[in-house]
Amino acid sequence: MKRSAFLLACVIGVCGLGHAQKLTLTLQEDLSSKLSSGTLFTAKDAAGKVYHGHLLTHPARFLLRRGSMRLVFDEPVIPLTRNPEGVFRGGNKIRLLKLGGSLAAAKIADDAVDGAIGATKARYVAIAAAAAMLIFQKGGEVKLHKGDTVEVEPMRTVSESD
Repeated sequence: MKRSAFLLACVIGVCGLGHAQKLTLTLQEDLSSKLSSGTLFTAKDAAGKVYHGHLLTHPARFLLRRGSMRLVFDEPVIPLTRNPEGVFRGGNKIRLLKLGGSLAAAKIADDAVDGAIGATKARYVAIAAAAAMLIFQKGGEVKLHKGDTVEVEPMRTVSESD
């Protein structure tokens, strides 16, 4: 009986140590991965408290590389995102559309020169067209608009006695 009571107390204690209280902040300006790193931003919570911070950005690159953006707050809070580092990344939808567009351009290029140079050489033209489209297109950028909400979690501060 003592053992089950101890186990129950441990389970309740672990559940009590779960997640900290989450805050929902509303952005006060548009943010994008196209902005330079160090750009300042502000966000408000429901009580009206203003949180300040800056951006760490990586714009989209060639070869369909996605852009990314990290919100760094001056207050002790961290944003909750899908990945554990708190980084917002560009979506895959635009990348897939651009990939499909490059394949469609390759097919059009193949059909356009098929009668003039022959079917075998037309395939090389199609490959070159698809490669050029893939190399010179950028991936998707991250965009957060004014009024969008971001969930944050207060960071645990470490005291000197720890």
